[in-house]
Amino acid sequence: MPIERGYHPGMERVLRERDRLRPGRLDLFLTITVVAMVGITVLLLADPTLNFVVVDRTLDVAVNSLITLASAGLAALAVARYRESGRLSSLFQGSALFLLTVVGGMNVLLVLLKLDGRVGLTLGLPDQFPIYLVMVSRLLAAILFVFGAAAAVMRIQARPEGARRLLLGPPIVVGVVAVTLYPVRGLLPPLIDDAGIQALVQDPQLANPLPGVQPLLLAIIGLTCGMLLVAAIGFRFAVQRQAPVTEAFLSVGLVIAAFAELHFALFPGVYTGLVTSGDAIRLAFSLALLLGIDAEARADLRALRSAYAALDRMRVTETERAALEERARLAREIHDGLAQHLWFAKLKHDRLTPLVPDDARVLSAEVGQALDAAIVEARQALVTMRTSVDHDLPLSELIGRSVEDFGQRSGLRVEFTADPLPATIPATQAELLRVVQEALTNVRKHADATMVRVRASMDADELVVTVSDNGRGFDPEATSTEGLGLRGMEERARLMGGHLGISSEPSDGTSVSVRLPLSVPLSPATRTSL
Repeated sequence: MPIERGYHPGMERVLRERDRLRPGRLDLFLTITVVAMVGITVLLLADPTLNFVVVDRTLDVAVNSLITLASAGLAALAVARYRESGRLSSLFQGSALFLLTVVGGMNVLLVLLKLDGRVGLTLGLPDQFPIYLVMVSRLLAAILFVFGAAAAVMRIQARPEGARRLLLGPPIVVGVVAVTLYPVRGLLPPLIDDAGIQALVQDPQLANPLPGVQPLLLAIIGLTCGMLLVAAIGFRFAVQRQAPVTEAFLSVGLVIAAFAELHFALFPGVYTGLVTSGDAIRLAFSLALLLGIDAEARADLRALRSAYAALDRMRVTETERAALEERARLAREIHDGLAQHLWFAKLKHDRLTPLVPDDARVLSAEVGQALDAAIVEARQALVTMRTSVDHDLPLSELIGRSVEDFGQRSGLRVEFTADPLPATIPATQAELLRVVQEALTNVRKHADATMVRVRASMDADELVVTVSDNGRGFDPEATSTEGLGLRGMEERARLMGGHLGISSEPSDGTSVSVRLPLSVPLSPATRTSL
């Protein structure tokens, strides 16, 4: 089978977004689990009256059914994780849990079909054969967990061709063992001697540890416990190497499973109708793994939300990049085409002016003024587009450049001050600059001013840019604002989610301010005077 180390890059991104149980916190949970399990075990040994052995066929079927259903669901999810990530550890986990599902399912099925007596599962005719099968299946599952822990620690990524064989092989092995041992079950070495079987038959609710448990059974249980603890330690180290959160819960669950085996050694409860402390602890093992699945699902949901947010940011960024590229293209076309033709027409007009008859001089002057205005408008459009392309510059510097260019073209005295501003507002930056430039153009065309002040500041969560002049002003109520271009500025302000304010009186200048709601961090304070 081809094997490679490390995770798929896409999987690494998902894993980085997942919530993980930090090694320190996991060690705390493991310590609490061990202390609790040891405390319960010691308490039951010290005071056997606290132990419980319930003889109830219905309850036994219910407990085994719950454990089997939980194992089946966990096995399916582990296999699904393997198919999604290619982590070999998940495949071994799925194989171990599938084995436990098959064995538990067969136990429940035999009871429901009333065939448990034929294989020695009943208390009336208890046999050694069921104990052998249970111990073989649990030992094999523990070995699979150890392999899974090793694969998790080494972060093995693989797509083995024999994945199905790894899933189906262990149940087949247990089936072969069952078929082989059943005909010779009477010749098998006893795992519980006659005294223990007799005590079990006479008093199934015996609270004390069952007598007659043979060294062979203790050795198998000890080996199984050791394997489960080794697997738990392995998954603990895998968590330290950024394994999924489910493996942290699996580490805790395997510790619980090891103590379940220890309780099985004290009172083997494999026979139909017996519900012991070992069954309760095995149910706790399944619960720990289900909690891990829940934690992983919540972590995956958070990772997906984060991924969707990142994709949305990428979409917005790509849209802004495309808009900037289009503005840059248009700026080049205007510069290389329209602006050049306007300059050429201006030069030709200046050469033709001396040749124009006197009665056409006024018309010629009007044409010259129109050409001058067109050149100014073209240059202003170029400044707007090129400034928008410089999106890496701070917002205050972009506004400052526009104000400085206006001062150089108009010959007016201009001042620009900026309080701490957002570093950038990509979605509306170009529109805001256009509003400022339109306000400055109105000053040049209509205000008859000698000085212009531009101030950019923050008012709570709103960006406020104000353009003020000392010109002749006007009466907003009595004057049509369409000719001043104010309607266009108002529309741009509304598109940005803000609004435009105008304050003016005759002979007392004009103040135009645009307020734009923002929720972005501030950059260091910048103040400029031009």
